[in-house]
Amino acid sequence: MRAAALAAALAAAACATTEVRAPAMDDARTLAAAETAFAAHSMREDMRAAFIAHFATDGVLVRGAWVNAREWLTPRPAPPIVLDWRPVHTEVAASGDLGLSTGPWKLTDRSNPAAQPAFGQFVSVWKRDAGGPWRVLVDLGIGHPQPTFWDRPLETIAVAASPASPDDTIEAAERRFADRAKAAGLRDAYAAHGSSGLRLYRDGAPPMAGKQAALAWPGLAAEQRTWSVEKSETARSRDFGYTRGAYFTGADKPAGWFLRVWHREGGAWRIAMDVSNAAPR
Repeated sequence: MRAAALAAALAAAACATTEVRAPAMDDARTLAAAETAFAAHSMREDMRAAFIAHFATDGVLVRGAWVNAREWLTPRPAPPIVLDWRPVHTEVAASGDLGLSTGPWKLTDRSNPAAQPAFGQFVSVWKRDAGGPWRVLVDLGIGHPQPTFWDRPLETIAVAASPASPDDTIEAAERRFADRAKAAGLRDAYAAHGSSGLRLYRDGAPPMAGKQAALAWPGLAAEQRTWSVEKSETARSRDFGYTRGAYFTGADKPAGWFLRVWHREGGAWRIAMDVSNAAPR
């Protein structure tokens, strides 16, 4: 976390400007409960109704671009699918207002129950106001051929209160990461800026959980990307946040969309989750 020489000063500044609570594992557990209730609603009624009920009014997902989830879903009928999922990892800022949830999903075709189900991983950033319920703010996921992580036990993490200084923003961390990727390649950039528990998710590939697994992925050597950040947000405790937007592989048209979740670790911003989904060809 923050170096000892700066810890006292930063803690004092944080207390003067924002509400910072002691890390509470209960927040990560309540987020897992909210995700579980969201999935249960999908199974009980349908995916459309569940998404409309559990997304924030400004919550977004990707449908050819980042779109407002409620506005996109409301005029459309429920798709003929059964969508089930469960959280296996939740992580919440010390201030309890922003959090990450991820885990496996399974999609079954209602019109053809004999068809093979589809599998993948969801990644969601959740937000809540003081005293309010958790709501999905950003949702992006990947698909892959085999079921993965369905038997993994739930892991809940409360980010330790170690706020960044006001001038050390997630946007600045994004620029440092992009500069490192351009100068030395993506593997070097993730090695320098990834957290110890870095999760790297790419569509069509098994989810990589842990920095060692992420850096060992063969596909990383071939990736050459630049990013355009559309939105970023940081928790009140300045120890957790995200960026989202489009990524490019040389052409002017986006090659896909990304969501990057950052948290404070070892006195710096580190990437906790990096997920991208390619645009349809």
